[in-house]
Amino acid sequence: MSLLVVDGLTVVYPGAGRPAVAGVSFEIEAGRTLAVVGESGSGKTTLALALAGLLDRRARRGARRLEVNGEDLLSAGRKRWRQLRRTDISFVFQSPVNSWNPTRTMKAQVKDGMAASGRAGRMPELYDLLGRVGFEDPERRLEDLPHQLSGGMLQRVSIAVAVIREPALLIADEPTSALDSTVQSEILAILGELRREVNLAMLVISHDLSVVSRVADDVMVMYGGKAVELGSRRNALHSAVHPYTKGLLDSVPSLDGERKTLLPSMAPGPLPAAGCPFAPRCGLAVDECRRTEPDLAPVGATLAACPPAAAASTYTSGSPSASTRSSTPASSTSEGSPGCSDAAGAEGPP
Repeated sequence: MSLLVVDGLTVVYPGAGRPAVAGVSFEIEAGRTLAVVGESGSGKTTLALALAGLLDRRARRGARRLEVNGEDLLSAGRKRWRQLRRTDISFVFQSPVNSWNPTRTMKAQVKDGMAASGRAGRMPELYDLLGRVGFEDPERRLEDLPHQLSGGMLQRVSIAVAVIREPALLIADEPTSALDSTVQSEILAILGELRREVNLAMLVISHDLSVVSRVADDVMVMYGGKAVELGSRRNALHSAVHPYTKGLLDSVPSLDGERKTLLPSMAPGPLPAAGCPFAPRCGLAVDECRRTEPDLAPVGATLAACPPAAAASTYTSGSPSASTRSSTPASSTSEGSPGCSDAAGAEGPP
């Protein structure tokens, strides 16, 4: 049974020409990590905020299903969401510096959070966890104000506090983007170790494909608020079929000096009001792409929202494999088959 079920999630901000998140569907099982990738403005952070009940009050959210641990959250009020963020859902924000009150000591803030979640007596365990993740002399250093700690140390505290509450779901929004490469590696190792120990389901937001390749079991690529490709880490990063996913992968610099094909620049102005949001930048776009928004469908080894890519795949390799068909989100089939958790199968690392 999937711990997190999202079916047809849509978020619209006032005055926006199109949804910030448009009909996104996926599932995550306990102990697995889904990485959501895409460039700035693709809807990644809005998706994360919607799953934690942290959307701006003016935003309109809708979905066919939104469940955590089997609980239907479509009608949950602000009080219930607050309770969930203290127990079942933890959130690690992008900027560790901005995540803490600069006028209070770290210990005061940590103790308040632990007390609110009913775990005030677990401070010794938190000190032990902080020591394990490389935070030296935690009892003394938590007496400091946030500005007296480095970004890496602050993020270690954020992660430790998020995990010590034993949530079912951990959402990490660009958890390493504000850190240098050495600290990034340490934080990613910490996240992986803690996930395995407590069987966390994790949703990791990132635009860095190197981060994704290290932490993800499954990958969902977003563009213009839509999920455009979904599959296991290996398939999404090595057998991608959507032109946008391929463009992201081709844009990664290579050490062997081989020139990569860069994504075409975005045209000034908003995304098209109708059709595929990637059509203006896509070399495969046909008239159908400009008229209708495609949904995820089995294409090769992944699910992709691209009819031209699907047509090319069918022509070159026949119908999609059975393993790919079984990974289609519930909203994409009449059988309601499981989501991306099945797409990974027994794949090993890339």
